[in-house]
Amino acid sequence: MLTFGCQMNELDSELALASMAEGGFANTGSAADADVILVNTCSVRDKAEQKAYSFLGRAARLKKHRPGVVIAVLGCMAQKEGELIFKRAPYVDIVAGTRQFTRINELVRRVRENKERVLSLGRDDEVVSAKRLRVRDVRHSLQVAVMRGCDHHCTFCVVPNTRGVEASKPFEEVVKECEILVGSGAVEITLLGQNIDSYGKRLNPRRSLAELLHAVGAIQGLQRLRFITSHPADLKPELFRAFREVPKLMPYLHFPAQSGSDRILRAMRRGYTYDEYLKLVDAAREACPEIGLAGDTIVGFPTESDQDFERTLELHRRAEYQNAFIFTYSHREFTPADKMDLKDDVPEDVKLARCNALLDLQRDVSEKVLSKYVGRVVKVLGDRPSKRSPASRVASPESSVSDDGSDPRPVTRDTRRFEGRSPQNILVHVDSGRDLKGKLYDARITRSSPFALYGELV
Repeated sequence: MLTFGCQMNELDSELALASMAEGGFANTGSAADADVILVNTCSVRDKAEQKAYSFLGRAARLKKHRPGVVIAVLGCMAQKEGELIFKRAPYVDIVAGTRQFTRINELVRRVRENKERVLSLGRDDEVVSAKRLRVRDVRHSLQVAVMRGCDHHCTFCVVPNTRGVEASKPFEEVVKECEILVGSGAVEITLLGQNIDSYGKRLNPRRSLAELLHAVGAIQGLQRLRFITSHPADLKPELFRAFREVPKLMPYLHFPAQSGSDRILRAMRRGYTYDEYLKLVDAAREACPEIGLAGDTIVGFPTESDQDFERTLELHRRAEYQNAFIFTYSHREFTPADKMDLKDDVPEDVKLARCNALLDLQRDVSEKVLSKYVGRVVKVLGDRPSKRSPASRVASPESSVSDDGSDPRPVTRDTRRFEGRSPQNILVHVDSGRDLKGKLYDARITRSSPFALYGELV
């Protein structure tokens, strides 16, 4: 199975694999050996779609030699493109949308028994996650989708059209699922939602994300609790208070600004201003001084001027993100911008220059933020052996295909250096000499980079 996109897509892939496991299938870890090839797609950026089509082209060659292989395209691109995928890639057998992950085994069976293509894009189907534990490898840190969809219609975003309107999982069901996961060995849980701050809006009685964090944080045996992703227009004071009041809630907040220009923010339909966003930054740090902040930024949005871009640079200086995801604008079908016929008028070379300038600035900001941890002792949750170290290496079966769909060499892991996450979700490497997966340990930080911390076991 190949997965593109966000953490919600990673979770959805687990649901698809659990569905396949119910039908007696096992994950091969290699497209060349598979009887069924699943591609979970993303439509947020054009590059993600092109990567998916690139992989499908490679999968077509496999199917030419083994006609019985079933190829399924799942997720956001499937929801958006629908039958167009069959026209562009006629060797694809299944196109299944964002609410179909738990039905994949059934759809595969229909293809095999009836020798027919299947298009399944219904949005009313309930996404059930009860049996996904059996396919999890990393049991110490798990994710739970608490809501799906988004009611905001930001000009650049395809999510409302691929994921639908906001729908929250019932409060008691979320808490029960988290209890089951903790009972099965999870020590960390991340609550997921495309716009998680709106959790509970349509529940009766209405509940809030803050209430949910309190309830999940009270589960015995749970060590760490996180949530993503937040929309700045929906952040509420009670959520900031939860960082003080829920001891297990980790001090990390990802809330994308997208731009620092008020004019561009209005064009994006983001619902806040530069000053209002920075007030949220101040409120987060007042409630939790040790909090780590992360953001997303789009450069080259239509009509963005040098002055607009300078405001974005200033926002990154002021916010002092520990990390930020930076992208150039690309016109997407099925977005409000598409319906508005909003002209993508910033030249590509200007977009690239601005993107590189912001990346350089954010690298300096991240280096400054992370350097403050040098000399300190931080609590780390061990995840896996580190990558790309000169020490002795072992192969890891993490990925069967690279992003471009080729068959890559196995990911290699250092058996002597281990990586994990700090409370602020910063990657921490330590020379351990032993397996620390799923364990909480203290690390004294000896050096930093813009992307990670390095230390020794205490």
